[in-house]
Amino acid sequence: MGRRFPATGGGGGGGGGGLPGEFNQFEVFWHNGTFTWEKPAGLIGDRILVHVWGAGGAGSYTSNENSRGGGGGGLAVKYINTSALGATESLVIGQGATGYNGVGGSSSFGSHCSATGGNSGGNATDNQGSALAGVGGLGLNGDYNKRGGRGGQGYYSTGSNLGGGGGGSAPAPYGESDGYAGGAASTYGCGGGGGIGGVGGFGSYTGGGGGGSAGPGQDSNNTSYYSCGNGGPGILGAGGTGAQAYYGYASYGGGSGAPARQGKGGAILTPNEIVFGGGGGGGGTCLLVSSGAAVLPGAPGGPGAGGGGVGAYTTTGYYICAGGGGVLGGGGGGCHYQSAGNGGNGGGGGGGGNGNAYAGDGGNGLIIIQYKVA
Repeated sequence: MGRRFPATGGGGGGGGGGLPGEFNQFEVFWHNGTFTWEKPAGLIGDRILVHVWGAGGAGSYTSNENSRGGGGGGLAVKYINTSALGATESLVIGQGATGYNGVGGSSSFGSHCSATGGNSGGNATDNQGSALAGVGGLGLNGDYNKRGGRGGQGYYSTGSNLGGGGGGSAPAPYGESDGYAGGAASTYGCGGGGGIGGVGGFGSYTGGGGGGSAGPGQDSNNTSYYSCGNGGPGILGAGGTGAQAYYGYASYGGGSGAPARQGKGGAILTPNEIVFGGGGGGGGTCLLVSSGAAVLPGAPGGPGAGGGGVGAYTTTGYYICAGGGGVLGGGGGGCHYQSAGNGGNGGGGGGGGNGNAYAGDGGNGLIIIQYKVA
């Protein structure tokens, strides 16, 4: 599914304004499937610009690569001469992986360029020259070809002391760098999802913060059961604060504390700008001490940012979620009985605790086309 945004009308946040430049129209395709793109009537100028992102891999769980997160999809950026375009071009948007040993689908713009999807956290088969579990996909035949970030390493000690790594991010627009890795997990903690501007935060005892569009997520405090990692900064907004788990005894009403906050900042899409500028989501945790408890989910990332991981210092199953990734961002990792975060478009899913159903899914691929009409 796609949508065209002219420079003068606009809709859904993608219309007029923005930087001046050589283009005055753009289209976005974000649902998985095969679509036909028709060469626009009145197309002028010598070239169009295409961004093609592959889909993200899913997270793995328990002892499968120690609950590694899924890899982000690759990116191909290409200027295509208008004379080389057919009357129609076939567009393929890869589907995000849903199994721990799968791979995200490839995306392509006709025969001009393509990008492979990221490996799931339990899949170590070759992905364009890199045979690693949770490795990111790679752009092919573009002017710029970048690899998605690898899913973060998970942790396994016992059935009540394990955690998932964060999903890797897809590369940032314009191919300035590869994607960033999801945060790794350690004792009772889970990693934050990678963002296009930095890695996800390391999770120990609690959840790490999601990487932002302008910097890495904060590691959680590995000497405290109460303090969770903040999300990384965004180009257009701050990272979300991590949860603070001040618990209360069950006989007095149970848990209390400050919840994790979603990363702030949005996106700018115009015919000459692509900016995913969100901050990373704050990390969360489940805490059970004596008869006191606090249950605080991880928070989602903004556009271009990863979701916060969620830890668990308890043997009891509290069915809460890690934060999902924004567009291009990886999902946060989850512990036992918790659902890891799904990746945003192009982002890898977070690693989960118990069973494939608890690991995060990879995000579908994405294509953005910019051009000029009379």
